[in-house]
Amino acid sequence: MKIPTPTLALVLAAALPAAGDASAVEPELGAEQVNIDTTGLLALGGSVHQRLAQAFELHEPGLLSHLMLPLSCQPKATVYVTIEKTSAGVPNGSVLAEEKVPGYVFTSIPTPAVGMRMVEFTKPAKLDPGLYAFTLTAYDGDCGAYVGPPGNSYPAGRGYFIADGNGPAWIELFDAAGVRDMAFQVHHRPL
Repeated sequence: MKIPTPTLALVLAAALPAAGDASAVEPELGAEQVNIDTTGLLALGGSVHQRLAQAFELHEPGLLSHLMLPLSCQPKATVYVTIEKTSAGVPNGSVLAEEKVPGYVFTSIPTPAVGMRMVEFTKPAKLDPGLYAFTLTAYDGDCGAYVGPPGNSYPAGRGYFIADGNGPAWIELFDAAGVRDMAFQVHHRPL
């Protein structure tokens, strides 16, 4: 008895991802501000427990895949990253996705090298078009974040900080040169 060989169509159908399987779609760039000011680092953590945030806008629905961030951390630190809803463009504490990343992922010692490091979400959030924010908190060690150049380099959202000794609300990121945005990239898998 001859066993029939599978047809090319059956082989191809078995090899292709199931319809609607968003995890099989390659991530795309959803939002970015990649200009980096390398003249200094903004504290993340430290004695005042400074936290940082950046609001960003997505224009199409998708599963948030990962962020790219220019950080440098002590190896023992842990960076807690959240994706939050916003109210009037400010992170509001409603967490949609979170990830804890060991500091050694962001370590650029012995040769300091400025570059984006990946934060991949193990449980991606489904996001509709709109304004969201990522927040950064460092535990058990300190980090530094490279930010964008002076001025509003990302007009769709704002950079923020919050630290001990300040009010309980997020404050727009600034220094002597003016307002700042974080340097970042947001990647998602379109739906």
